[in-house]
Amino acid sequence: MAVTETADQDGHAPAFPLILYTLADYAATLGLDDQVRLVEPQIPPPLLPEFLGVVQRRREEIRQDEEGRRRKGAAEWADVLQQRREGAEIDAARQREAMPRAWAPIDIAAAWDAAEDETRTEVGYLSGDMPIGLFYRGKLNGVHAESEAGKSWLSCLVAVQEITSHHHVAYIDFEDDATSIVRRLKLLGARREDVMAFFHYRNPTGPLTAADEEGLQELIEVRGSLAVFDGMTEAMSHEGLDGRLENDVAAWHAKVTKPFAAADWAVVVLDHVPHGEKRAIGSQHKRSALTGVSYLLELIKPIGKNMKGKSRLRVEKDRGAWVRAHAVPGPRPQWFADMVIDFEGKAAPTANVWPAWPHDDAEARGFEDAPPQKLCEAVTGFVAGNPGCSARAIRQGVTGATDRILWTIEWLTAQGHLVASKAGTRTAHGPGPVPYEGTKIEDHCTEDRSVFVQDHLTGQ
Repeated sequence: MAVTETADQDGHAPAFPLILYTLADYAATLGLDDQVRLVEPQIPPPLLPEFLGVVQRRREEIRQDEEGRRRKGAAEWADVLQQRREGAEIDAARQREAMPRAWAPIDIAAAWDAAEDETRTEVGYLSGDMPIGLFYRGKLNGVHAESEAGKSWLSCLVAVQEITSHHHVAYIDFEDDATSIVRRLKLLGARREDVMAFFHYRNPTGPLTAADEEGLQELIEVRGSLAVFDGMTEAMSHEGLDGRLENDVAAWHAKVTKPFAAADWAVVVLDHVPHGEKRAIGSQHKRSALTGVSYLLELIKPIGKNMKGKSRLRVEKDRGAWVRAHAVPGPRPQWFADMVIDFEGKAAPTANVWPAWPHDDAEARGFEDAPPQKLCEAVTGFVAGNPGCSARAIRQGVTGATDRILWTIEWLTAQGHLVASKAGTRTAHGPGPVPYEGTKIEDHCTEDRSVFVQDHLTGQ
């Protein structure tokens, strides 16, 4: 009975069925004439070369077995085969141990300690005195926009911020070329030595092969901060996948982006929006796969020479809720920031991402220079009275909206009024080297400060 295996709908050769290994064992015991007459007609043509290779290997194994029995005798040869089997089992066990474990147990105690502090955006940063990042580390983030809205400008600007801080950046580019991207890095102020040392560029022209995966794993192990994938639709097409299909989107992320996120890179996937629309092709599946923040980038003014271009970042999805807390309240997608690339009167632009903040005149919204004085006094007073406290403790001890308190903590830290230091997996806060006028410690001091500090250092 013939084995009826046909190519799949994409024209790929079918997988090698287990039954063919049994047929190969049988064919290896036959003469060549009988093999050609009895067995080969049963094999699907796409599988015949692999089948013949298996038959050849089985013949060689049979020959070696017969030769071993003849030279050593049945008993001694049986011992040799047993030793080989044991050695093969040891090698297989070592290979299993060396393989990455996708289902490995997670240290819940470490996760409990890490949950003491909110997940914040740490890669890229806004301009001005509002120290908020753009992307989450260890997460899949996204930016989608129409053509020429500034996706690559935004990713290059954040890349320059990171490599200037001597953090490794991976740029996997499916749409442009190295010269164009490096030119933008130069225009945005990157130094040659930083680009050479910390910028890793790939320009794939086909699917990810086994050899490519090995090189990609070496890049992942560099442990950088930012991994940009420019052109998700094109990237998926290289792998024969369709962005409109949920399973294909999940398969692409599992193969390409998630290994970076697992190594604590901030993954940023750039994707197109059809002209005149607000969503990328297959956007529901693509957005569902994101675990960090997803921005819609709207072109306000074109970016180009002798022009002052502007694009607006709006928050579509924010699983960590840190970005949305700093966006303008209102219907989604919410206004979070404006990227301004200013080429007016200059060869190299000034580039900034200014945070949005609501004022009476919506179009005049800019950013507040500093949090309210009373809130600053309340936070610094609480920290001075309770050194070593966590952000959660400050939120519990100070009256005000959560997002305003967290912004105040970050602003005071950036100005030197507070210091933040790691205590295990959490962050402890204390008075900084620059006093804040109006701070009143006695209003916020606990009855037993040592117990307070110990409780919060241990996460209790």
